Amino acid sequence: MNVASICRFIMSRWSLFVAILALLAGVSFLVLRSVIEPRGEVDFRFFWLAGHLWAGGLDPYSDRFREIGATMLPPGNVVLYWFYPPQWWIVSRGMALFDLERAVMIWRLLNGALILLGTALVTASVKDDVRRRWTAMAFWGGVALLIEPTANLLAFGQSAGFVYMSLALLVAGVLRRRPWLVGLAVFLATFKPQVGLMVLFWALLVPSFRGAALAGLGGAGLLTLPHIMQAGISEAVRAYLSNAAKWADMPSNAPVASSGPAGLLTRLGAGNADLIWQILAAAAVTVCAAWMIRRQPFRPVAPLLLLTTAIACLMPLHIYDLTVLLIPLILLTLGTASPAWLPWVTLLLMARPGKIEMLLGVPQYSSDVSAGLIGLGVAGLLLFAFAIREALRDFAPLSQGGEPRETLALESSRFG
Repeated sequence: MNVASICRFIMSRWSLFVAILALLAGVSFLVLRSVIEPRGEVDFRFFWLAGHLWAGGLDPYSDRFREIGATMLPPGNVVLYWFYPPQWWIVSRGMALFDLERAVMIWRLLNGALILLGTALVTASVKDDVRRRWTAMAFWGGVALLIEPTANLLAFGQSAGFVYMSLALLVAGVLRRRPWLVGLAVFLATFKPQVGLMVLFWALLVPSFRGAALAGLGGAGLLTLPHIMQAGISEAVRAYLSNAAKWADMPSNAPVASSGPAGLLTRLGAGNADLIWQILAAAAVTVCAAWMIRRQPFRPVAPLLLLTTAIACLMPLHIYDLTVLLIPLILLTLGTASPAWLPWVTLLLMARPGKIEMLLGVPQYSSDVSAGLIGLGVAGLLLFAFAIREALRDFAPLSQGGEPRETLALESSRFG
């Protein structure tokens, strides 16, 4: 099955029907888990409680976070520290306007909407043909809401929709040559520091996006002002860094419960691999991706593949963050001549890997937060390997003084 036959399938009426079914199933699942049969939240209480403390003029980075949480929150996940950066002030304060039950419903719907909108943004940035664009948007949007990382995001009440949207904005901004979208990507990515660092680092290395990146960083800085004015700049910095230093000490943030090769090696009994080498490797790949797009600004697919797979595969994330694996998968499927089997194998690995691990009796760690990371880790490495292949195919001729390979017709209308 070659690219031409895939395109014919995309243009068929059955593909549109399947895409609509996927979208309806995804939206139905989002509504089911957010409104009709919501599960008890696990992590959302951190965001909600921080908003209440800020509303009361208290510092969520202090011991008061733990003390008030013990008396105010219903039984469940015990809150210890507020790890998130102070630009969360505006979001947490907004959520604290509602009671916990209503707030978590709004939160889940918001994160689902961000994932759906981000998926539409990526697919629309790749597809030019109107019918194929809408078909791809519907299919991938439904898939994004149905896979296990998103299901875990909804169950935990986590904030991974912000991460997903930030990478979607980055991809759309680069493909459409809209620096302001890259600036928005940097702004949103700062809400998740381990993602924000790489997005900001890459954008600063690319001159055409440097100004937008600094503007996005400045916007995030402005959102920290309410906390800084309340706590004072020195105490705000000290308290945040003090709490951030405790992040790695939490069992749920150990390598065995985190994504990437270190977690896979630890699960396979190779000892406790350190996460630092993954982060250094991600930084090195980020530099390569920046160099590539500076050399060939009109051929952005391979650099974007390298950057997004490096973030998803090498930065320490949790299962609920790994919906971001769909972004490089969409780029590979719609923007390159990748094998026809790749999306189906990857989606099979991402569908319900945690349930499979549970059924097989694979040992789990940190209240089962590691469930599914084996399948998702393999999916990430697979995508990373194909991203490297695309980069070598595009840029190996340049390093030898030759011409880059011919651009696919599927790419040429959008990318120049």
